[in-house]
Amino acid sequence: MSQASRAMHDRAFEPSIAALKDWRDEVAAALASLRRWALMHRLTEEHTATRIAHLERRLASDRLSIAFVAEVSRGKSELINALFFADIGTRLLPAGEGHATLCPTEILHDPTRPPSIRLLPIETRETPHALREHIALADDWKAIALDPARPESLAEAFDALSETQTVSMAQAHNLGFSGEPGARVEIPRWRYAIVNFPHPVLAMGLTILDTPGLHALRSEPELTMHRLQDADAVVFMLSVDAGTTAADLELWNDHVEPMEGLGHTRYVVLNKIDGLRDGARAETQVFSEIDRQVREVAEAIRVDPTQIYPLSARQGLTARIDGDGDGLAKSRLYRLEQALAGGLVRSRQESHATSVRAEVRALLAETRALLESRRSFVEEQVGELGSLQGRNQKLVDTLGRKTADERVRIEDARAALTGLRAVHNRHVDELAQLLAPNTAREAGLRARAAVMASPFSAGIGEAVDGYFREMRERITRAVEVIGEVKAMMATVNRRFADSWGLAPVEVAPFSTDRFLLELERLQEHCSRDFRSATSLLTRGRRALAALFFDTVALKAIHVFEIADREVRAWMNSFIRPLEAQVSDYQDQANSRIEGMARIRDAESGLVERITSLHDFIRDCDDRMRDWEEHDQRLARLLDVGQGR
Repeated sequence: MSQASRAMHDRAFEPSIAALKDWRDEVAAALASLRRWALMHRLTEEHTATRIAHLERRLASDRLSIAFVAEVSRGKSELINALFFADIGTRLLPAGEGHATLCPTEILHDPTRPPSIRLLPIETRETPHALREHIALADDWKAIALDPARPESLAEAFDALSETQTVSMAQAHNLGFSGEPGARVEIPRWRYAIVNFPHPVLAMGLTILDTPGLHALRSEPELTMHRLQDADAVVFMLSVDAGTTAADLELWNDHVEPMEGLGHTRYVVLNKIDGLRDGARAETQVFSEIDRQVREVAEAIRVDPTQIYPLSARQGLTARIDGDGDGLAKSRLYRLEQALAGGLVRSRQESHATSVRAEVRALLAETRALLESRRSFVEEQVGELGSLQGRNQKLVDTLGRKTADERVRIEDARAALTGLRAVHNRHVDELAQLLAPNTAREAGLRARAAVMASPFSAGIGEAVDGYFREMRERITRAVEVIGEVKAMMATVNRRFADSWGLAPVEVAPFSTDRFLLELERLQEHCSRDFRSATSLLTRGRRALAALFFDTVALKAIHVFEIADREVRAWMNSFIRPLEAQVSDYQDQANSRIEGMARIRDAESGLVERITSLHDFIRDCDDRMRDWEEHDQRLARLLDVGQGR
């Protein structure tokens, strides 16, 4: 197949997203099967089952997001059109001279809402609400209906994203814009836009964010601290005609490069390579010039040249609409599409696989330990009862006393478990106080009040530093407590195994460093985006206080919410399986005592009892085979590193 033919057929994104959705559905089905099986055979309790069910729902409702970041007129909107919406037969987003998208635009599909463009007026920057809060306030938005059945009508509706208005210098300053004193200033009419459009790739869970340049990210810190940080992939764009400008470098250095954890899901695009073909140049000269500019860009932003994708979004869109395979091959669009689809899907699969493994590890270990404990207990009974066949009543009485003694040992184990539960609860309570999201929220409100009350910029810095100092102290103490809990878990495992023969509970690995690292990254973002000279000069105390809480504090609260949730789950993953083993062991002891009582009453019941125990062992073997099937099924699905 020629390069042109391959280009026309390599529509990689939709098949990749569809494959990811199928994989998520398979994993959710495997989790549901394991959960129902464990509940049906009394191998877990409702709390664990509820956590697994929550994970199933998360997989079902999962969304992927791609953020496009660049200065105005680098071709972001055209690239979005070419990658995802060429099948419409026309441009979805406005592009070209005089049609640049001027407000951050989120594109998704929500089947509960009619197709529309929702527009948030720029004047809402003067309100104390964060962007995320405005999304829930329907009255704040202007809605423009869309008719997907009439593609020719979309262009006029989407032109709203390019609308501007002229305001006084004072009003522009209040809204975060600069200009000459006394002059009228042209500014975007809209602060944010949400496009709800019923397209197949969006219906499969893709969300696209188009950000309009450095100024928007400077004036809306929530974009950097929340929207970009939460994106699954970030596409940073430059263009051949503009080169690497100071604004491009500032955008990269301050808002894209510092984002950690993205790895291969961060992509750099060098757009408009079609401008290098002026008719006089041979194709080899064009290739050489593209390579030269790629190397220059790579050196300027400190990345490997292989991470840069030179292409022509305009040429790629036109070729896809016209079915021109040669044009699409020359545009090089398909190379980015293949890399983006493969990297994004692989990254999301690995992320989901890590989360699922962490949740099901404890459940699989708990159910296997219970099955092995039950089988071992019954095998011992079979051996003891088998030795009684043909013996006298004296041996029966001896065995009865042994069983009673064992019951005393179980009671001792329960007493020890009660003491352990008390220590465990003290640790849980202390960690809950240290990691309480409401406490983090109250600290954020106090810091916001301090920012509003401070007459000087130095006081603002002190308030923010004090806030982060308190947050770090809480996390640091929580890390110390978790270390104490880990040591206690190891001691308890040894004691319960040595004294009562219970299977050790697998202690899931739990990393705490990431919480402190996340706070450090957040403080760095805060210093750059909130405490910068520009921010201090262009915003009043009230606006700064609102920005602090709506961006920095809310993100810190989110860190505490995650830490609180994960610590609780980790603590319960140890104590609950141990309680289940002790309870199950006591049930087996009671069953043995009842069985011995029946044997005393009728020696003929001995054979019946042994037969019953053999049936129980066979049932345990069947359950163990079920367990292995669940384990192997999940292991196969979650082994995404080697491919499926």
